[in-house]
Amino acid sequence: MILVTGATGNVGSELVARLAADGVPVRAMTRSPEKAEFPAGAEAIAGDFDKPETLPAALAGVDRVFVVPPGYGPEGPVQERTLVAAAREAGVKHLVKLSTSGVGFGATDPLTSGHRQGEQVVQESGLEWTILRPGTFMVYLYGYAGTIGKERTMYVTEGDPVSAMIHPRDIASVAAKVLTTSGHGGRAYTLTGGEALSPQRQGEIVGEALGQAVEVVERSKAATQAEFDRLGWGGPRLEALLELKRQSVAWDGEISDAVEKITGRPPLTLRNWVEENIHIFG
Repeated sequence: MILVTGATGNVGSELVARLAADGVPVRAMTRSPEKAEFPAGAEAIAGDFDKPETLPAALAGVDRVFVVPPGYGPEGPVQERTLVAAAREAGVKHLVKLSTSGVGFGATDPLTSGHRQGEQVVQESGLEWTILRPGTFMVYLYGYAGTIGKERTMYVTEGDPVSAMIHPRDIASVAAKVLTTSGHGGRAYTLTGGEALSPQRQGEIVGEALGQAVEVVERSKAATQAEFDRLGWGGPRLEALLELKRQSVAWDGEISDAVEKITGRPPLTLRNWVEENIHIFG
């Protein structure tokens, strides 16, 4: 039995679907299973990292766990510590943690630092472990969907990196292999797509799929921050994201071959993702 935490998220939902389709016993953990829809063959269960009393039932009979903590506060990776304690008690054998590529490149922004601490908790758990470190998710383009839909304009922040963006389904495909085959213990994999794309090229790909040009407009970090503040999305998390983007210029365009090596097929392209999600762009 495999437990997928974060089962309604971008990667977790794809992983549950993949495992269920392959006939692998899978349990999907979410805070509110009554609100979630999972494929036939997947067992839904209530569980919350912040409520340790919910974890024994979620972990009962589980061999391997896909670890997706909801986030990090000033107190550090409390969720990983809580899960590791419960997993040891339940007799879990293998933890597969979803992290971020910045850990492998020495990034010091708050988001990456939280993942680094979380990795350390998993690595020191005494259980077999594997770390998955994806770069920028293609779902990042959701943030541009509103203005692309209304204005056919994509407002990016000055200095945004060239990015080897990755489809969440590729992360899930790697996770499925790692969770169901041997030889991945003690390994950390950096995961990317197969193309290094500038913001300008990302806009072009969206425009090509729409059949209408999308203008890419750069604005200053201050202008981006002001816009997000206006929308009520500002604060420390936005500052952390902008700092991650600033640092990731140094590595976000580097391409890893791990997806193809582990899954046996090339990564999905941004055009694949855009065509699947074309409705969001109006």
